[in-house]
Amino acid sequence: MIRRCAIFMGLGLQLLWSSPPSFQDIRDSVLYRFDAIEDYSVNIKISVEMTGFRMPRKKLKMYYKKPDQMKIETLGFAIVPKTGLGGNPKEFFNMLEKVTDIHSLNINDSNQWKISGRVNVDSLEIPVKIGDNEIPEITMELFVDVRYWAITRVVVFLDSQNVFLIETEYEKMDGMFLPSRTEFKLGIKGISEWTTHDPFGGPASDKDDFEEIAGAAGIDIEKDEFVGRVSMEFSNYKVNQGLDDSIFEE
Repeated sequence: MIRRCAIFMGLGLQLLWSSPPSFQDIRDSVLYRFDAIEDYSVNIKISVEMTGFRMPRKKLKMYYKKPDQMKIETLGFAIVPKTGLGGNPKEFFNMLEKVTDIHSLNINDSNQWKISGRVNVDSLEIPVKIGDNEIPEITMELFVDVRYWAITRVVVFLDSQNVFLIETEYEKMDGMFLPSRTEFKLGIKGISEWTTHDPFGGPASDKDDFEEIAGAAGIDIEKDEFVGRVSMEFSNYKVNQGLDDSIFEE
C-alpha cells in the first residue's frame, strides 16, 4: 500500500521535477495503471498488408487475464502480431538492456516522456545479423503519454534503420484507458544482405540466406525490401468481469 501511494504521489508531483524521472519511476507509473486491469474481453477488426501477402479484413475476439493469459477466437485463418497484442507494457520495458536517454516532448499538445535505450538481443524472437558482420546494434524508443501513463509509440532500430513501429491510441473505459486503435509497421531494406540463424543451432542449417527465405515467402527480391502494416481497431470492451481460467484452456 505504501509503495502504491508513493507512485501515485509521484504522478501528482510530475511537473515539479527539476530533472527527468528515472526509468524505474516511469516504468512503475505505467505498470501501476495497467495493473488495475484484472481481465477483459474485446472485439478486434484487423487488416494485414505485407510484401507478397494480403489478408482480408477479419473480426477477432480476444480475452486477456493477468498476468499473461490470452486467447484469440476467429473464424478461419488469421495473422495477428504477437508483440504488444495484449497491451501489457512490461513486454517492452523488459526488452531494454540499458537506458541511454530520457527527455520530455510535447506531441500534439500532449506531454510525453521519450525513453531511448539498447535492446537485449535475447529478448528477440529471431536472432539476426547482416552478412558476415556481428549482430547489428538494436535500439528502441518508447514514448509514454503522461495523461494516462501508457505507451503510445514504440520504435525499434537496427543500426540506424527504422525497422519496426507500433503506434497506439487510447480511450477511457470504466475509468481506465485501453487501446482503441493500434497500428504495426515493419520495414526492412536490403534484405538480400540479411541472414537468419537457426535458433536451435542445427549443423545442417546453421546459416540460411534471408534472400532464399524471402523468395519462398513470395517477396519480390528485386525490390530488396520487405514492408508490412497491421491495423487493429478495438471495440466492445468488457473489463474486470472475473473471467474464468477455463476460457484459456485449449
